[in-house]
Amino acid sequence: MEVIQIKVDLLDPNHWNPNRMAKEMRKKLTAYLRREGLIEPLVVRPHPKHEGRYEILGGFHRWSICKDELGYETVPCVIVELNDKRAMILSVNLNSMTGQPVPSLLSNLLHDLQQEMTLPDMEATLPFDQGEIVDFLSLLQIPEGFADELEEQAAQQDKDAPEVLTIVLDRQQHELWQRASEVAQQVIGGARNPKARTLELLATRYLGQEDGNITGEKSTDPDQGLES
Repeated sequence: MEVIQIKVDLLDPNHWNPNRMAKEMRKKLTAYLRREGLIEPLVVRPHPKHEGRYEILGGFHRWSICKDELGYETVPCVIVELNDKRAMILSVNLNSMTGQPVPSLLSNLLHDLQQEMTLPDMEATLPFDQGEIVDFLSLLQIPEGFADELEEQAAQQDKDAPEVLTIVLDRQQHELWQRASEVAQQVIGGARNPKARTLELLATRYLGQEDGNITGEKSTDPDQGLES
């Protein structure tokens, strides 16, 4: 696409732009434009209501700073021919689809810059304050293998997570379960999840487990109940 210079006074902001910029970030952008110049062109379209003028679809903040604070007379622009619907979609995409930095990669980049720059210089030239820069740099201090350890812990937690057990009982089995549950209440008292504790108690007694140690032997007394 052709890039042409357009007078700043012939450009108008669109009325739907949802993008806002904090004062601190505007200061950083102003310093950047003053230092590097306006490298990326604005995206505009012929104004739908005012002949000879243009409506800004992408680059409003850069235009505003160049016009009001840096004294630009013209700015580089790319002109597109779009109706209102497509113009709105493009404007949102230009302001939103910018991507997000990967913390580990950004940390390494900042570390490389730190070899030649002070924290105040980095803060002045990057879209981060010193606290954010220090936080990113601290990621490089994570011990080797720590990420693997976190992954193992997460896997163990997932393994230990409660599971839902669904059992379909006929009427006779349900009555038997209810009777066993009533007897078990005398042992488990007000335990959390009493149905699960009842099932655990029944299974433990059936397997001959005592004090949490599975013996692998069934009770020799077929008439033995829940209470020893």
